Amino acid sequence: MKLVWAQDFDFFTATGGAQLTDRAHYEEGIRRGHDLSMWTPSSGVKSNDLAEDVNVLASNPVFLHTEDFQMLLDKRIPYVWLFHDYMPVCKYRLFYPLKESCKGFCYLKERWLPYLLKAKLLIWLSPLHRESWLWVCPELESIPYHLSPSPVNPSLFYDLKMPRSGVIAVESLHPFKGREQVIQWAEDHPDVSIDLVGGNPEPEIPLPSNCKDVGLVPSNKMNWMYNHYEVFLHLPQNPSPFDRTVVEAYLAGCKVIGNRLIGALSYDWFKSREEVVNHCSSSSKMLWQQLEEVLT
Repeated sequence: MKLVWAQDFDFFTATGGAQLTDRAHYEEGIRRGHDLSMWTPSSGVKSNDLAEDVNVLASNPVFLHTEDFQMLLDKRIPYVWLFHDYMPVCKYRLFYPLKESCKGFCYLKERWLPYLLKAKLLIWLSPLHRESWLWVCPELESIPYHLSPSPVNPSLFYDLKMPRSGVIAVESLHPFKGREQVIQWAEDHPDVSIDLVGGNPEPEIPLPSNCKDVGLVPSNKMNWMYNHYEVFLHLPQNPSPFDRTVVEAYLAGCKVIGNRLIGALSYDWFKSREEVVNHCSSSSKMLWQQLEEVLT
């Protein structure tokens, strides 16, 4: 199969959860013998440059517009969508508010719905992610879909049998990740120490005395970091598509304190380490089985 992977960033050089996910899926496609190429803004490729014998996977590509998808349809190029957040129907993306007004008054829905309805497959990261999309786009319920958990590598996250104490939170000082909720939790539990990884976008605002901003931690140090703590705290304020850090911390031996807005926890198989390992480690394989079924 020839497949063009459209993404805003080169996921072999850029960092971030979406890039880690796409990289793992892309590498699995290569292992399966598919002819893959990357389509990014820097590639200079335009939609009318694509050969008619290719397929396109649109992985949150903000650089593509409705005109590009119309070109794909005109050239009869099949495409699938891999959603990492709520783009393209919500400009707020991970700040998606899930309000009643989202159902019928979003101009982006009117603009994009025709191109979503003509996709060969829609890929969401969790049951919660899909349900949150269907809240605003119930028309998509009949379109073939696949639920694809983040492909977290279990060999990188495991219990080191170290002494543990306190609570760790990752990226939680960002508003959409639950800044207000985590600060409130800290104030409600003044005797619990909380280390906050990922930087503080509002350093001028004092944190509760039991919170410590430990800044950025390299990804290759995160398993060691998780192993120092008993609990991983995550309280997003908006419906989170997946949140791979929840899986990382859980596999590293942390107990998880979360809420109902975490995509990873919306899977019914998130019950034991064995089941989480099985589903996350097979994520890329299952994704490609779906792609091969609908595109070949």
